[in-house]
Amino acid sequence: MITVDRFVEDRRARWARLGNLIAEANGRVERLAPNDVLELGRLYRSASSDLAVARRDFALDAATERLNDLVAGAHALVYSEAPTSGRRLRRFVLHELPASVRANSRYTAISIAAFVIPLLATFAIGLLFPEIAATALPADTRQHLAERRLWTDIPEGFRPLEGPLIIVNNVRVALVAFAGGLTAGALTLYVLVANGAFLGTVLAVVQGYGLSGGLLAFTAAHGPLELSCIILSGGAGLRLAWALLRPGDRSRRDALRLAGAQAIRVMLLVVPALGVAGLLEGFLSPSGAPLALKISVGLVASVALWSYIALVGRSFKRSAS
Repeated sequence: MITVDRFVEDRRARWARLGNLIAEANGRVERLAPNDVLELGRLYRSASSDLAVARRDFALDAATERLNDLVAGAHALVYSEAPTSGRRLRRFVLHELPASVRANSRYTAISIAAFVIPLLATFAIGLLFPEIAATALPADTRQHLAERRLWTDIPEGFRPLEGPLIIVNNVRVALVAFAGGLTAGALTLYVLVANGAFLGTVLAVVQGYGLSGGLLAFTAAHGPLELSCIILSGGAGLRLAWALLRPGDRSRRDALRLAGAQAIRVMLLVVPALGVAGLLEGFLSPSGAPLALKISVGLVASVALWSYIALVGRSFKRSAS
């Protein structure tokens, strides 16, 4: 089988030319000469074929990741239309946006690990040492738990005010996780690890006080969607960090530009999803609605998000019978 070095060397010139055309177009294909547009289409098809081979034979190599970014940038140009076109918006929502989030799946997986591992660790430690775990919680939270009640009640009259505040806070956390990629990923990892560890501690302490059922009733509607968004934001931040640390054959500026275009698309999905989660947290979660309804809403919202990411815009080929 051909080595990855030989694979890259045989195609380096074509890929470099495609990268130059993308840079010259600067987001608008009409900036290119007619002959360059034809060359762009030809090189895009060739690079797409190369990417399929690279994903099959060198899936974990950095060259495959860089080629993926190159093809993504070319795809946006080849299929671009007038900014005001309704077809352009539909293509973005139904093809480009979910494809960009899927292309970030490696970093999303790392984000999941950075969040879930501290959560599980602090949950286990909190069950073993509940007194120590409780000291990590704010004083007012500990006071509520000592009185055998949760801190999650939102009076009905305050919910119209509380909902927008919750949305703003959630978006702030997501943006910090995203922008933290520019600190070489240090701030992104801190946000993921800290939030995962804190959630694990809360779950353990609440379990110790026998209030886990009440916490489930409060978080069932909004929790799955909210946590999904934080994880996606962390993945977007890690994508920026990798481009900063390992730009490959590109300049660091070009690598960040390509990675940033992909990461920003992830955030364009995260922000409205957090808006939905905030509305659920402000209105449905503190209500007296049946637990079954809250769980159903939470599952539907989170499954809808991940189904959109995984399925929308894919071309499924039927196997020959």
